[in-house]
Amino acid sequence: MCNWHLIGLGFTVLIGGCSGGPETVKPPKINVSAAAAQAIELYDTNHDGKLSQEELAKCPGILITLDNYDTNHDKFVDQQEILDHLTYLLRNGTGATQLACNVTYQGSPLAGATVVFEPEPYLGNDIQTAQGVTNKAGAAELGMPPEKAPAALKNMKLIQYGTYKVRITHPTINLPAKYNTETILGYETIPGQPTVGFALNAK
Repeated sequence: MCNWHLIGLGFTVLIGGCSGGPETVKPPKINVSAAAAQAIELYDTNHDGKLSQEELAKCPGILITLDNYDTNHDKFVDQQEILDHLTYLLRNGTGATQLACNVTYQGSPLAGATVVFEPEPYLGNDIQTAQGVTNKAGAAELGMPPEKAPAALKNMKLIQYGTYKVRITHPTINLPAKYNTETILGYETIPGQPTVGFALNAK
């Protein structure tokens, strides 16, 4: 019999396969200093060395968790605060986690929607896009491409720790651009919280 275990905050994936030793999803390689510098370069449009809430509209994953970054409580995020927060976020060396996304539209579960979690570019190339399609209950399991995971984990839906833009589209409902091409939706991994929800409307 194959034994498998999910270990760690929000789960670090560690699986012992039938063939013997465990297989793991390795933590993404992120240079937090370079990432923090690039985040400022990407979003600091007025070049004052810090990011306002208006500038962070282009980086909703940070905006929605602003209080976790803004340690000096000045309503801005600077390069050192981004560096410190990324260091904290990645401190456990977690390779991947399971995440379910619940989507409603006009107050009802939205079935058949494609949900894409797009990693912020300043995180580098090791963070993979994750996506899923909502079921009748409006729920989707998010997963990165199977080819990026070890063989024993290819049938599991996994997402890496990081900060994401979220884009939601539907094959028959023309959802507003603020949910996809000009998204205001964001997400950042929260250890121990395996679900996230988005309530969409027609305007």
